[in-house]
Amino acid sequence: MRERLPRPLRGLAMTTIVALLTTSYPQPIPAWALEQPPKVSLDQLLEELRRVNPDLLAARKRWEAAQARIPLSRGLPAPKIGVEFEEIPRGTVKINQATAMYQFLQALPFPGKISLRHQVAVKDAQIAGMLFKQREWEMVSELKSAYYSLYQADRELEIEREKQLWLRQAAGAAESRYSIGKTSQADLLRAQSELLASANQVQVLTHRRQALEAHLNHLLNRSPSISIGLPADILLTPVPASPEELLKTASENQPELLVFQFSAERAESAWKLAKRELFPDFETMLELRDPAMGPIGPWDFSLALVLPFWFWTKQRYGVRVALYDKESAQAAYQAMRNEIARRIHERWHEASAAYDTAKLCQEGLVPLARQAVASSLTAYQAGGSSFMDLLGALENLSEKERTYYQHLAQLEQQMAMLEQAVGVPLGRRMQVK
Repeated sequence: MRERLPRPLRGLAMTTIVALLTTSYPQPIPAWALEQPPKVSLDQLLEELRRVNPDLLAARKRWEAAQARIPLSRGLPAPKIGVEFEEIPRGTVKINQATAMYQFLQALPFPGKISLRHQVAVKDAQIAGMLFKQREWEMVSELKSAYYSLYQADRELEIEREKQLWLRQAAGAAESRYSIGKTSQADLLRAQSELLASANQVQVLTHRRQALEAHLNHLLNRSPSISIGLPADILLTPVPASPEELLKTASENQPELLVFQFSAERAESAWKLAKRELFPDFETMLELRDPAMGPIGPWDFSLALVLPFWFWTKQRYGVRVALYDKESAQAAYQAMRNEIARRIHERWHEASAAYDTAKLCQEGLVPLARQAVASSLTAYQAGGSSFMDLLGALENLSEKERTYYQHLAQLEQQMAMLEQAVGVPLGRRMQVK
């Protein structure tokens, strides 16, 4: 396991600088360094998201409703029960003197129609299921993006607060040295200016963090003011697999792509069903004559055909519409395959670029910046450089560490979108310490 990048200003050079600048100006440990909220893992938030998010619950219920409609597609049309009165006396309405005939009518669709309607209902349920999974991936990706942004904001706050601490100490040291003529007024003014800018940046980052917390709370169906806690530490991990391997996985698992696949299959079944509508349905009728003779009295049975007589203006155009829908769905499916391929390649390369930059910062730029701080400190102690040179080295180190955390968070955000594009998780990349 690769060692995590040390936190800002915790190396030997930073300790020496603080000791140098605070020899006569001790400072109390700030409250933010003593009171740290508990860390919360991404898995905890994802579990809660799936359980309480209203959008996901609504999508799940739509899926369940579509599943419940599948049995409805297998049934026959509702039967009809009626009564017929024959030989009512002329000129009267004496129904009691007429012959009552009880009827039972049942429509029977042409063979194959019910099975095709069942196939359409099954595809509708599969589409609803994939729409639910697609919405779930969208919400998961959105939560991960906000979570990693919160992680980045916390790291930048940590850097800025520690920077503010030594700037406060440096300003005190500069003021003391200026009073005895050992430093210039420019050094004093620069230290005070940097202190004010750092204090403002802490406020900006604090507000940004609160906005990210409100976003996360919204996704978790919470009050916006509830504290989320500290995100867990992130391990710098390479981007897995290759775009070609991920595309193969996506073809079998990506919900949005499967929506288009099932839609094309549904359109195929609907087209076949439309052609079946050109065939006649059957209608049967059982009729009991003169119930006074008992339930085994004379029965009548009739069989009729429901002819699609107006097929040239109705069913024929229904077939044409279904054919166009089928061709459109097939073209849309191919277009979505191309779109998924684009997303996977784009996210994979963006994640790889972020990983390369973060790795460069971790293994090269940050260590070199620390060496530059140590060198500037030695020169400052020997009187060979100015306070501005030391301050510039410190600024450079802080900037390189911010760059590391920015690209680390960007890497995880791109990985979240890559997982959404593939439709499967790509491995755990975080740990709680």
